[in-house]
Amino acid sequence: MLDSESLEMTVLQMARIQGEKLDRHTLYTVRNEIRNALAAKERYHRTMAAPPYQWKKPRPPR
Repeated sequence: MLDSESLEMTVLQMARIQGEKLDRHTLYTVRNEIRNALAAKERYHRTMAAPPYQWKKPRPPR
């Protein structure tokens, strides 16, 4: 699995090649988008690996 640092460097290198302006806002946006994408990927994997939900009828009160 790729780490966020290598993904960030790759995206920034692609932006430099295309002639994009790299200011603080762009760096912040790239960093957060990559972080959010990796977190969503991890949540998805945890959801898919979890056991299936089994509903149990609640016991009636005394």
